[in-house]
Amino acid sequence: AIIHLGYEMKDAGSDSDDEFDYLLDEDISNSSEIDMQAQRRAELEAKAEQYQILRQYGYGVHRQIHPSRVLASVGFGGSCEDGVVPRGAVVHLYDAYSPLSVSLDLCLEGMASRYPGTKFVRGLGKASLLSVNDDDTSHRWKNGHLPMLLALKEGAVVSFSSGLRDFNNAGQVESGAVEQWLGIAGALSDTPPPMGAVCRVRSEEELRLDNVINLHGGLSCDGMASTDKDAEIVNDRYNCGVDGCNKSFF
Repeated sequence: AIIHLGYEMKDAGSDSDDEFDYLLDEDISNSSEIDMQAQRRAELEAKAEQYQILRQYGYGVHRQIHPSRVLASVGFGGSCEDGVVPRGAVVHLYDAYSPLSVSLDLCLEGMASRYPGTKFVRGLGKASLLSVNDDDTSHRWKNGHLPMLLALKEGAVVSFSSGLRDFNNAGQVESGAVEQWLGIAGALSDTPPPMGAVCRVRSEEELRLDNVINLHGGLSCDGMASTDKDAEIVNDRYNCGVDGCNKSFF
């Protein structure tokens, strides 16, 4: 009787273990966990894309801009190529033959990563000043000496350093003085603009697209389409969707 009871207990134990064997089955996937992983992956990809787009415009990185666009790229004049006038911007109007310009570039390259909400751009000084279409004579910085550093808030120049005299230390730029000067001017921000507010179509891409159309005879000299087919192509251009941005894309 004792032996028989032992066999029954053993069988009962085996049966009770079998009902939980599915927990050890590696072939059965957890759908909720997979969904969470996919969502997290999508979030990381969106963050990486946002980071790349912001860097293309000069947020968190010191970027070279064509002289004709360097001031417009930071919202000077009330509009901006990416659709957002940055809360803070730093513009280096450099002199290609000045050691101080080289020293300042190195300083700004190291500083830019600490302030992803600020645009850091540089442009050839003399050509950039000649490209300014503003006739306001109260802007004393236009008559300053190169190289020059401009601090902007909401597209307006709030401070400038003519000849970099505020940072010159024995022929080199004092990094601490530059950061302090920009901080007092209110040009430094560590909060980047939201993703939906920044246009993903860069000005260079739009210009390249226009050049391709022109090379293929798509537009005449006055900007009108030369054929019905080309007119259809031009009419297929859509606004990018960002408020205040005038660029378009196919």
